[in-house]
Amino acid sequence: MSETCECEICKNKLPFAMPKGIIEALTNYNLVLFAGAGISTETKQVFKETLYEEVFLDLKESNENISLMSKYCNNTVNGRQKLLEKIKKRFDYVHQYNELYSEASRFHTEISRFWMLENIITTNWDDYFERESGAIPIVTPKDFVFHNIRQRKVFKIHGSISNYGSIVATKEDYNECYKSLSTGLIGASLKTLLATKTILFVGYSFRDFDFNKVIELLKLEMGDVFPHLYIVTLDTEVPKSLEGFSFTLINTSGTYFFEKIREHLENKNLIMKEEQIDRIYKVKHVLRTAHTKLSVIVKT
Repeated sequence: MSETCECEICKNKLPFAMPKGIIEALTNYNLVLFAGAGISTETKQVFKETLYEEVFLDLKESNENISLMSKYCNNTVNGRQKLLEKIKKRFDYVHQYNELYSEASRFHTEISRFWMLENIITTNWDDYFERESGAIPIVTPKDFVFHNIRQRKVFKIHGSISNYGSIVATKEDYNECYKSLSTGLIGASLKTLLATKTILFVGYSFRDFDFNKVIELLKLEMGDVFPHLYIVTLDTEVPKSLEGFSFTLINTSGTYFFEKIREHLENKNLIMKEEQIDRIYKVKHVLRTAHTKLSVIVKT
């Protein structure tokens, strides 16, 4: 399909200049991906309404997103339980339909090809980085038992659907979460990554509470040594929350961004092309079949 197509996917494939800083960081194992809701189930290609809009329809009133969640839990009988059931129902629905799941996990599948991307931080609850990218989830301090395994890690700072009790959704949850990140083991590890690596934000809106709180927390902790940021977003207006920060804004979709990065690295022979990988699998299948037939002949 042409990149000039105006469908919901293609219209967001906006051209951009290849960022040398990202390429260099990625090839040197120095890039950390910070992924937001814009690359998962909360896009309009998966559900007509976001989770927050669904809760808004139940309450029949408008409010700040996380305050809305708090109000739902406090003003609804068994509110917390019903909110978690609502979240589970959305993910269960996506998993029932291959088309929806493929759309929700397109970004994660694209990321799987970048073996040099070792650390991911996300505020998302889904398990698509684990399913599609082979990442080990770090949700609680006890998960650090896997920290020394040489495998991609995903730090899930707002919990995970693999443990619904860990989910951060309400204003009270957020307050506890950021208090924990300020003083706890996971927060300390994240600060080390953010202070020593190149950070790429993808899937965040500048109006997103998550994004603003994360930036606020990092700036408070790091002060003048706060690193240069790379931000992939479809937003075009830069808000006041980024004033005083050094950043590069890349206006395109997250999946398309990594598609073009992959093509660039393939042309540099730094990543094997998909057709070459498919060819390897076909050769392995032929060898395995021949080996099985030979074994049968030898036994007889």
